[in-house]
Amino acid sequence: MNPRTLGYAAAAGIATFLVVFAAVSELLLSYIEFSVLVGLPAGIAAGVLTAAVVLVLFARNDSETSRPLALALGTFGVAFLAVFVGLLGLQAGVTVSMAAATVLGLLAGTAVGVRSRREGLPIG
Repeated sequence: MNPRTLGYAAAAGIATFLVVFAAVSELLLSYIEFSVLVGLPAGIAAGVLTAAVVLVLFARNDSETSRPLALALGTFGVAFLAVFVGLLGLQAGVTVSMAAATVLGLLAGTAVGVRSRREGLPIG
């Protein structure tokens, strides 16, 4: 396990935590007064699960689909965090930053995953 793998796993876990936390908290806002108390554990569980999946998939060297999937998840996390922090630094607002980061992260992750699977790129 090298630093790149750990970085991808951390980025994917943090990005997933932020997306799930915000989504669950906002969806339950009209039903539960303190929806953050539901969104926080849901985000933590999703983030930890995503980070674990990335680590396990990177560890498998025998599968042609597991490593591109891990690379796609990791790239989503890196792109999401870069766009999110960049837009927040430009005073774009949390909602706009979250939406733009999610869309661009999904596009980047999908593109890298498809390219990796098509070309069989070595990872890590």
